[in-house]
Parts: sequence; C-alpha cells; structure tokens
Amino acid sequence: MENQQIKILIVDDEPDIREFISYNLIRKGYTVLTAGDGKEGLSMAFEFLPDLIILDIMMPKLHGIDVLKALRADPRTRDIRVMVCSAKDF
Repeated sequence: MENQQIKILIVDDEPDIREFISYNLIRKGYTVLTAGDGKEGLSMAFEFLPDLIILDIMMPKLHGIDVLKALRADPRTRDIRVMVCSAKDF
C-alpha cells in the first residue's frame, strides 16, 4: 500500500501539535485528517475509518481514554491501530 492511500487521523486539542505531526506525515505522502477534540475525533473515525489514529489523552469534550473505549466497542473501528500520545506523566 502506498503512503498516499494510508489515512491517519490526528486527534489533539493543541493546534501546534496537530500541525507539526500533520506536516511531517504529509511530507511522507500520507493522507492526514485532524480533529481538535475527542468528540470530533470519534465522529471522524466513524466517518472516515482511518488506518491509524494518533490520539491525545487529555482533551476537552471527550477524554482520549473514552474515545479509545468507544472505538474498541464498535465493530467498525475496533481494529484500527491507535497511537496514544500525552504530555501527562503517568
């Protein structure tokens, strides 16, 4: 599969982080979608069925862990790979 055919959804409430990640993935030829909060990200995941989701944990409207739980609970999205990113120290 060519990079151009691979869709990556970036879900992060920080515009600078979304832009940085998007820029670098687009340069490598990936198709990139972005969402600014968990609720929008979940909606976009169901609509576009990306190949990979880069997901922030701490976000407004819907926490990243709740987004992940909803993705895993739905047969359409349960197998989408998710990379979790966070500035939070666990």
